[in-house]
Amino acid sequence: MRNLTIKRTKSFVGCLAKMKIYIEDHASVELVINDTPCRKIGELKNGEEATFQIGEGAAKVFVIADKVSRNYCNDYYQLPEGEEDVVLTGKNKYNPASGNAFRFDGNDNEEVRASRKRGTRRGLRVLIISGIIGLVIGILIALLPDIIVANTPKTFSAYEMSITLTEEFEEMTYGTYSAVFGSENVAVFALEEEFALAEGFGDYTLEEYAELIIEGNGIEYAELKKDGELTYFEYSFSNPETGVIYRYFCYVYKTDDAFWLIQFATPTDKVDKYAPKIRDWAGSVKFSG
Repeated sequence: MRNLTIKRTKSFVGCLAKMKIYIEDHASVELVINDTPCRKIGELKNGEEATFQIGEGAAKVFVIADKVSRNYCNDYYQLPEGEEDVVLTGKNKYNPASGNAFRFDGNDNEEVRASRKRGTRRGLRVLIISGIIGLVIGILIALLPDIIVANTPKTFSAYEMSITLTEEFEEMTYGTYSAVFGSENVAVFALEEEFALAEGFGDYTLEEYAELIIEGNGIEYAELKKDGELTYFEYSFSNPETGVIYRYFCYVYKTDDAFWLIQFATPTDKVDKYAPKIRDWAGSVKFSG
């Protein structure tokens, strides 16, 4: 036997989610991840380090967010055969398409890069399928003219956050986000980041927090804006599978113990229609406590 130590570096991404650790095991199969039979060996909180006893044979070790998103919100490290203890580090990285998946440090070989690309494509496919589901619901609604659901307000809640959208939206699970809501043409991603993540984090202003997100994640051409009491920025993201370009409207909020980043994504050809609605939805966000 040998020791495998994994340190999850503190990150402002996916901070509330416990990441699950699985190792390749063909004898005691608990979960299949990307066609690899695995068993669970533990969990890691943000900033936590843990040591696990493993065998001496070659095996893949996976870090996933949950079983539902395991095939797109994941990363793996190929452990070599041997008796030497292994120490790995990594953190969750900002990428809406992959659900802000965990990434091992220094893990940049061709096979891993290909696996990450496949994961991103699968994650995008999940959102596309959700949009198709929304379209089907929309068609059914159109067949019922006496029931006007599309513009009927509906309030959703997650932790202490609430937001008023419409009946078009459905609550979803996606990667490490605190909450996700989707309709035919708009997706809403909510992420809570507690002040306890780092000393002095709570002293940041909304503007400083937004700049931290922009600079820390290499978001290009994002300009910080104010709209009344709302602070936000925008950026574009291209779906590599379909070529569709999405516009993200990213609003930031501050409570007594956390920052919240709430992103609204819509295809660029729908921006004129949905931008005013997105502004109203962003303005409806409330926090309890």
